[in-house]
Amino acid sequence: MIDFSDFGCPYCGQFSLETYRVIEREYVRTGKVFFKYVPFIVGMFPNGDRAALAGECAGDQGQFWPMQARLYARQAEWRKASDPAALFKASASELGLDATSFSACYARQKVHPRTQRANQVASTIGVRVTPSFVVNGRPVQGALPLADFRRVIEAALLLVEARR
Repeated sequence: MIDFSDFGCPYCGQFSLETYRVIEREYVRTGKVFFKYVPFIVGMFPNGDRAALAGECAGDQGQFWPMQARLYARQAEWRKASDPAALFKASASELGLDATSFSACYARQKVHPRTQRANQVASTIGVRVTPSFVVNGRPVQGALPLADFRRVIEAALLLVEARR
């Protein structure tokens, strides 16, 4: 399961903070599903590109997932900021990241190479909305309700099992 999400997208945040937690517990931790989160910049959400950079800079220090959770939890705050750098640096500090390394990475103000590759892949496969997912090769658009995701995942697992 591949998740193409923009940090500035409210529905991406909803999926990440609510639905994904259940999917992780029921499918990822049990080894039934491999999950890959792909930061994708749509370009229509205030400071979404800056948040993606903050996430990737935290990822450079092995703290992508904790930063991802903080970015989504505090999305309303940093989306409104004229300059969200201080908010992102505060989150990095709370996570115990090396402030100098994080600040140097963030100061480059360029799309991180991983996010740049993710945007290219998303464009190539036709991702146009966030969140968008690929579940065992099948595109799924939008933050579906948990019950719908369960059906999609269970159907994909049945197909995998039938091919064995």
